[in-house]
Amino acid sequence: IVPRHLAVIQGDSKARVVVLHADHCQMVKYTRDNDVNYRKVADYLAELVGEATVAVEENWIRENGYRGIAKGESAPTFQTVLPKPRIPVSRNYVHRPYIYDFITEKLLPLAPPEHQPRCILHGLGGAGKTQAGTFWIEQNKDKFSRIVVVDASNQQQIEADLETAIRSIGPQFSKATWKDAVAYLSDEKGWLLFLDNADQPGLRLDEYLPNSIHGAILVTTRNRDCILYAPDSHIQVEKMTEKEAVDLLHKVANVTPLSIDASIAIVREVGLWALAITQAGAYIFRTKSLNTYLATFQKHRDKLMREAVPAGRSGQLSAYTAFDLSFELLPKEAQELMKICAFLHHSSIPHALFEKSTVSGFRGYYVPQRATGGANDSVSDSASGGETSHQMEFRQFLKNNEAIVSSLEGILGSKWDNFSFQMLIDSIARGSLIDTTTESDGQRFYGIHPLVQTYIRDLLGKEDRESYALLAGQLLLGAIEPLSKGENNTWHRQIMPHIDHLPAEVKMAYIFHSLSFLIVYKSTGSWNAGQPLSEYCYSQLCEVLGAQHPITLRMMEDLSKTLHFGGRLEQAEKLRREVCSLQAKILGPQDPHTMAVMSGLANTLHECGQVREAEKIRRKVLALQMKNLGPRRTSTVVAMNNVAHTLYERGQLAEAEKIQRKGLRLLKETLGPHHKSTVVAMGNLADTLQDRGKLEEAEQMQKEVLALRTEALGRNHPDTLLAMGNFALTLRACGRLTEAEKMGREVLALRREILGERHPDTVL
Repeated sequence: IVPRHLAVIQGDSKARVVVLHADHCQMVKYTRDNDVNYRKVADYLAELVGEATVAVEENWIRENGYRGIAKGESAPTFQTVLPKPRIPVSRNYVHRPYIYDFITEKLLPLAPPEHQPRCILHGLGGAGKTQAGTFWIEQNKDKFSRIVVVDASNQQQIEADLETAIRSIGPQFSKATWKDAVAYLSDEKGWLLFLDNADQPGLRLDEYLPNSIHGAILVTTRNRDCILYAPDSHIQVEKMTEKEAVDLLHKVANVTPLSIDASIAIVREVGLWALAITQAGAYIFRTKSLNTYLATFQKHRDKLMREAVPAGRSGQLSAYTAFDLSFELLPKEAQELMKICAFLHHSSIPHALFEKSTVSGFRGYYVPQRATGGANDSVSDSASGGETSHQMEFRQFLKNNEAIVSSLEGILGSKWDNFSFQMLIDSIARGSLIDTTTESDGQRFYGIHPLVQTYIRDLLGKEDRESYALLAGQLLLGAIEPLSKGENNTWHRQIMPHIDHLPAEVKMAYIFHSLSFLIVYKSTGSWNAGQPLSEYCYSQLCEVLGAQHPITLRMMEDLSKTLHFGGRLEQAEKLRREVCSLQAKILGPQDPHTMAVMSGLANTLHECGQVREAEKIRRKVLALQMKNLGPRRTSTVVAMNNVAHTLYERGQLAEAEKIQRKGLRLLKETLGPHHKSTVVAMGNLADTLQDRGKLEEAEQMQKEVLALRTEALGRNHPDTLLAMGNFALTLRACGRLTEAEKMGREVLALRREILGERHPDTVL
């Protein structure tokens, strides 16, 4: 509203800029206590009140001097400059050994240093950087001849504190400047310079750092660029360990509960973040509500995270106000990018996601670019009888989709520019709001603390939250396409957690969205997670196209497959019988789609233990395949292996092995050794060989199957887990019990995590 020079009294070095997004009227009048500007002003006023104690102490010193004069004592020399006191260590501070040991290693090296000992503690506001540094100084103060504490929040304050430091040495330095202080330290030995809160972007510290190996420098900062002052001696202060977090909560709240379960849930909810835990502990101390705090927090999170820590609890600002200080310094485009990322999973956000989506024009695989009257859009000319409600809905969807794409282009550009995107990331990283990791293969991933994501979502109103969630969904849609032949599902595994993190209403905003997301869920074997989308797509197709439309029938079979692999076998059997009947009626029993559905039904029946009926259907399918397509077609060979698998289950191992060997040879010739159908056939043959006592060949084959599954699908895919389980059984049969037990335990743990306790594969 006004430039800085009009809002600040000239010469006031302690003036702080507070950004309020408001007009003149709204700067001084507030209608509700949850107004963002009101909360911000209130937080800063609370901080200023806390600082008043320092001024009061100075007045007491003067008053004591005057009392001394009245008693006949000599007049005090008020011009004497006292050194700036060290920051006190909070009585609630919890020791963080890994930070303490790192500072010790860098500032107190065992061997004579070649360069000046320096240590940079960097990280997001509220992580505990200042307290970690202060605690270390308190524990090691005797190892330094002089400790100089500097508030590095701005240039004027740095110079003022350095000037105070030099003048406090004695009257001979009464007119010394900050430059004299730097020169003095450069010649002195054994000192420690503590630059606290060097957060301001663009603030250069070079001229304030004494050039001497006989002293040490400790810096705390939110500005990641400061690590350049000590590239080999910096550490990111992040979330606390769970034990540290629980200890801090109990200290601040002054509680010693018999069970720590509630405490663990609380510290996890606030992301193990030091300042947020302190806020939680202060509230619990005040209300005596440890066991009910979590429910209160989840209901009133925004207010609680804006509540400043009371005096005596070692904090000034609230967690959210600390985040404000970093977020409000970001360029507008960087803020917009962070708002989108707030709706992705907090970890392992692929750099390639932004590139792939931008290159695709942010358009989903199944979404048509314009309404042409085809099967996908169902939009006809209104002159030919008017639009149906579905057509009107679709037309509105296209309009909304174009608006979303346009918004993404405004943030990331219509053409991919890696340099510009990196500039955005760098601006965010300077405030420690995002972390970057680079894998050995050069792939980059980003991480955002979950509490920062929550903070950003809480900044947004309901409509904005919906809008940015849709932008995140569209960003992911633009990076999805089916796997090409022979391609592994690595990319789908990378983006699956982010799709899973989206709100359900985004994933089911329209059928085209759901169909695209299902590509990823199916390729990663996330059947249970994808089931709601399959059900939604099926219901939509039934409503728009009718239950007997070929596209609807294919979706019906897709849903039955999802139910089958998700362990819901009874539902899968019922649905597959229904779709099988409809396919045979509409397309005929010899249609390839009908035969595929029959095979699916046989698989489900087999899993349900109805082996005889499964064998009957499989033999029928094989006969039809041989007659219509010939023996070398892939579908025929698959049908052959299915019959062999039934024979295996019925104990006819010799005949099963014979058919399986023939089928495997044909699949390798037609599809290659890495195709999923070939791998399935190889695994089935290995099972048969093991049961026939051919253990050496079975072990080698199971090992190969596991390697192929892991390479193509990843370690956590259900099919990979099946291969691991089979290999463990083979190892056991070979007498290698230790290896078998180790792998078996790993498989069980992964199945519990991925499939759930009640999934049939986990139970077995």
